[in-house]
Amino acid sequence: MAAFTGRIDRSSAVPLYRQLEDAVQSDIDSGVYPPGGLLPSESEICTRYDLSRSVVRQTLRHLAQAGVIRTERGRGSFVAERKLSERFVQRTTGFYDDLTRMGLRIDTRVLRQEIAPVPPDVRDFLELDQAVRIDRLRSVEGRVLAYVRTYISPVRCPGLERYDLGDRSLYAHLREVYGLTVHGGSRTVEAVSADGEIARYLEVEPGTPLLLLSSASRTEDGQPLEWFAAWHRADRTRFEVEIVPGTDARPFEQTVIPATPARGPGAPVGDQFAERLAAERVIAVLRAPRYADGAVIARALAAGGVSLVEFNLTGANALEAIEQARRGAPEAFVGAGSILSADDARRAVDAGAQFLVCPAGVAEVARAGLGVPVVLGAFTPTEILEAYRLTGGPVKLFPSSIGGVAYLRAVAAPMPHVPLMPSGGVDETNLGEFLAAGAVAVNLGSSLCPVAAITNGDADELERRAVRAHRAVVEATS
Repeated sequence: MAAFTGRIDRSSAVPLYRQLEDAVQSDIDSGVYPPGGLLPSESEICTRYDLSRSVVRQTLRHLAQAGVIRTERGRGSFVAERKLSERFVQRTTGFYDDLTRMGLRIDTRVLRQEIAPVPPDVRDFLELDQAVRIDRLRSVEGRVLAYVRTYISPVRCPGLERYDLGDRSLYAHLREVYGLTVHGGSRTVEAVSADGEIARYLEVEPGTPLLLLSSASRTEDGQPLEWFAAWHRADRTRFEVEIVPGTDARPFEQTVIPATPARGPGAPVGDQFAERLAAERVIAVLRAPRYADGAVIARALAAGGVSLVEFNLTGANALEAIEQARRGAPEAFVGAGSILSADDARRAVDAGAQFLVCPAGVAEVARAGLGVPVVLGAFTPTEILEAYRLTGGPVKLFPSSIGGVAYLRAVAAPMPHVPLMPSGGVDETNLGEFLAAGAVAVNLGSSLCPVAAITNGDADELERRAVRAHRAVVEATS
């Protein structure tokens, strides 16, 4: 591999790391190292310029912070790929029109196109319970760029779910076939972390930073037409906003929000967690000094009808058990409990946890942006409301053994929009009362997962108990 062509002048007052930065930048600008190209190793640079490793590392760190290069552990440093500038954030043109106008080749892969139920935020905008859902993967010049999920009113666009929308502009199709054009609306851009399905399609690791563009669009008559969420690779995209003179222009507004998993209509892992919670209404809470094979435990519980399984980190081998469950029990949805810090959360997610549960309102976990649902624990009304504001999801009412069903009913009355999950003092004999009082689901601990069974890996006992719990839920909700 060729070394850099620039020179280092040791008599110059310019610091060595700055001179090296200029040498690297010059070779990148001249094409010696193209986008995506591998740079010489640290040791090669040290030898070429007779520099200390600390100087070389300082240079590479500055270039990485500036977005000029990217560094991958164990592989080296690479020239960052040039970012596409998208300006349709503030225009009524679309992604396809904006980039084809620049002479770029766009490829579209339609992943899903059907009439489907809509998430609550989309329902509020479109004022419909179902819409045409279109999921597309957009690539530019052969490089994957964005995952786009669109919801459009089937009332205004009948039959849209049957049209071939591959490699063409959706906005052009709406204009040509239905006579509809986007006249205005609102769009937001925020930073999110890549979640399971999105990460896989965008060819990035889970947790990788993405740019999420969300849009709610209306036609000239003010009627809602389209809602979309587009997850863009942040290493390949930047958004430009024009500033124009005039007193009628709406000022730029900055909104600070709590960090959450990848937002937008139907973030995949969040959807899976919510769907299973709504269907099964039970989370199996495992707590023991040490767990048997996590896959054996999770398979047994899932076979009995309880697939949401939470391994508490108080167990000495909890992370290992989570890894085993993820590898050997794909039918289960595996979480980690007793999360007390952002570091706990990161270790759990690295082990494969698909959701996180805190016994208290640990704000740093909710703000960690790790791409998985977070459930915070709370007891008082103030704590409950704060937990819900941080996550937007279910709140673990803990300990429910204090106050029982009457307390849940009392705190739920003024906050019916907050989904509560009682934990502590709940078993198969009274879970129906908690569900009837308004609980979205219940946490079952030792009554479902006794210490002896999860320590010894007694699959038969765990499955029997899961069957009883599932039957109790069915009887209570039918």
